[in-house]
Amino acid sequence: MDANAKNAILRAAVAAPSADNSQPWLFHWEEDTLDLGIDPSRSGGVSDGRYVLSDLAVGACLENMLIRGRSLGHEADMRFFATDADLWPVRLAWRSTDTRDAPLAAAIDARHTDRRFPWRGPVGMDVHQRLAEQADRDGVQLHWLNDKATRAQALAILRRAEALRFKSPLLHAELFSSVRFDVGWRATAAEGLPPAALAVEAPMRPVFQALRNPRLMAAMNRVGAASMLGFRSSVMPVRLAPALCLLSVAGTSRRDIINVGRALERVWLQATCEGLAVQPFAAAGVLALGFCKIEPRLNAEIAALQSAMHALCPGAHCVMFLRMGRARSPVRWRSGRRTGVQGQVSASFTV
Repeated sequence: MDANAKNAILRAAVAAPSADNSQPWLFHWEEDTLDLGIDPSRSGGVSDGRYVLSDLAVGACLENMLIRGRSLGHEADMRFFATDADLWPVRLAWRSTDTRDAPLAAAIDARHTDRRFPWRGPVGMDVHQRLAEQADRDGVQLHWLNDKATRAQALAILRRAEALRFKSPLLHAELFSSVRFDVGWRATAAEGLPPAALAVEAPMRPVFQALRNPRLMAAMNRVGAASMLGFRSSVMPVRLAPALCLLSVAGTSRRDIINVGRALERVWLQATCEGLAVQPFAAAGVLALGFCKIEPRLNAEIAALQSAMHALCPGAHCVMFLRMGRARSPVRWRSGRRTGVQGQVSASFTV
């Protein structure tokens, strides 16, 4: 494999989504073998117990590389080393192939998160089917939550999970540490979350920025702020979107979670090809998996969340919700990507 192909594969890799735009990837080439690792300085936070969020990002990154490689005439034989503590979970041995069939490759650079609302519909059953076909492999399944009763269940779960992000001082600190208030509300950022990408209404921006103060957040929680923020950040946008779906997986091993990340990226790329806007919601799934260690006083709420998730999807582990619809206009502000990954990538990205 020549240097141009390697660089193209890494460009696709870093275009993948990651929790709070943490970009927790490491890459190491040895001739035509590529090791994909997790950067300990960008992982292992409160929400990333047992590297759940990092493994989702690894899966999305891996899928982008496989798709881009296939579009360039290269396939990869994969080996997984995902023990609980392994920071280099995947090895790819690349080989040339005559096949260049990779229809999702064109969507890699266009894929992005859209947190705005409302969105238009409909999202037809033919689209439902195509998205489900992208997800349903390796123990992962895509479930559509569009009937009234199931949507109500999901909304209650999402509100509870998003509220916990503001009730827990540990989760609150982690959330606000990722928001790049230093760049202002009219710019992007190469890492972390630029405020402009959060779709916070202009009158509420000073309030949102003030809530990064833990004492103020604690005081506001005494009058129900966490629940109100949970409503604003999940219930409102989901109610005003024509489609909601959920990715589940049969097991909870690290390889299972990496496979969810791979499925997430395929679904998201297919949705991009369909002209759909997408916003993921990871908090409910991550908290319900039980690897996130927060304040013991919130254990009862975590248990209730787990019970509700099992009721929503019996016999499987719910990992990621996605709302979808048709945006009225293109997104203006998107999260960026850091440059100089392992000395291979020299351009900047917005994804």
